[in-house]
Amino acid sequence: MSDTTDTGEDLQQLAATLDGVVLGVPGVVGLIAAQPTVLRAAKETVGVLLGTPVQSARVSVRRPRGSVVVEANIAVDSDQAAPAVAQAVHRAIVDALPRPDAEDAEGRAITVRVVDVVPSAAH
Repeated sequence: MSDTTDTGEDLQQLAATLDGVVLGVPGVVGLIAAQPTVLRAAKETVGVLLGTPVQSARVSVRRPRGSVVVEANIAVDSDQAAPAVAQAVHRAIVDALPRPDAEDAEGRAITVRVVDVVPSAAH
């Protein structure tokens, strides 16, 4: 799995799992797709045409050149400190990722972006 466009079943399952993990973090009120809508729609169309599964997860998980890259865009409750919520999401993702063997250690890049702050009365 060294291709940057790897969408293997294991990565799809991990992404779906991470969706639940991120949404379970206190202060997170929404999860926005990490990929732009146009790119996501194009991939889904190609997936349907080729008969390959479509990744419905909002968290993006890729495995370029042996490392694991995770991106999550979150909406945060306005009553919470956005940086603290983003840090809690980062920790939750790290805890949820499989631990690599010492001999086969992989690099990891985890990006958590707060893309919206939702007023408390709105959710």
